[in-house]
Amino acid sequence: MIDLHVHSFVSDGYNSPREIIKLAHEKNLKAIALTDHDSIEGLKEAEEEAQKYKVKFLKGIEISTAYGDGGLLHILGLGIDTNNEYFLGCYNKMRIAREEGIDEVLEILKKKNISIKIEDLKKYAIGKYIDRHAITKYFVENKICDTVPEVWHDYLDPIPYGKGELLEIEETLEVIRKSGGLSFLAHYNKRIGFGRYNKYDIEEHIKSLITLGLDGIERYYPAFDEKDNEFAQYIIDKYKLIPSGGTDFHGIYRKEIALGTGEGDFFVPDSIYENIVNKLHNKF
Repeated sequence: MIDLHVHSFVSDGYNSPREIIKLAHEKNLKAIALTDHDSIEGLKEAEEEAQKYKVKFLKGIEISTAYGDGGLLHILGLGIDTNNEYFLGCYNKMRIAREEGIDEVLEILKKKNISIKIEDLKKYAIGKYIDRHAITKYFVENKICDTVPEVWHDYLDPIPYGKGELLEIEETLEVIRKSGGLSFLAHYNKRIGFGRYNKYDIEEHIKSLITLGLDGIERYYPAFDEKDNEFAQYIIDKYKLIPSGGTDFHGIYRKEIALGTGEGDFFVPDSIYENIVNKLHNKF
């Protein structure tokens, strides 16, 4: 088994990158990718641990991307070079905008009688930038909410991102490509995706993404039903896209989702990993 969609506590997961790799080893996963939301801060630790346990590892990221008229997509970048100058330029620019937007987020929360000072968030920041993930950790530790997903659903998701806090879809696909990685549309059937559209419209949107440089889509995802699986395979076959897949693991924040096995009998075959690695090698 493999798992190419995994989150640590660097973004909105529960476990550390080191713990995730150890768990992958214990579950005998052949390969894993760490794909934290809009952050690469856990990749060094995860890569070092993967080498220790001899688990094959892909550097990844899940980028929150502006799309269309107020829409939002999650695009996975797999096999990225985090030392690439173009990637780091766009990444740091986005992270700085996120930090600068925290003051506005705190003002909105203050109107809901939740008063947080920017200084209070510094100890929750992972890496050099403060972001919304630091707010979620503050909420949970101070028992304002029980879980990170609750913080996002009840407080943070309704607060729109400001200028520069989201990459546009064209920039997202370009930054992944220029960093040597491959881009994949995550969970096409969800609200953060194309869940509000019928299958004909979803296909049209995916065709548009392909013209912009999209490399593939998730073929394996725990929330897919039989029709979702069939449609994903149809799109992959018709447009010669690269398939990927993973559990979207968040640890105890999504108790029903286990690393590598999702909700029970779910799994992603290792041929998916091998195909992606071959494609990555052929890019150079």
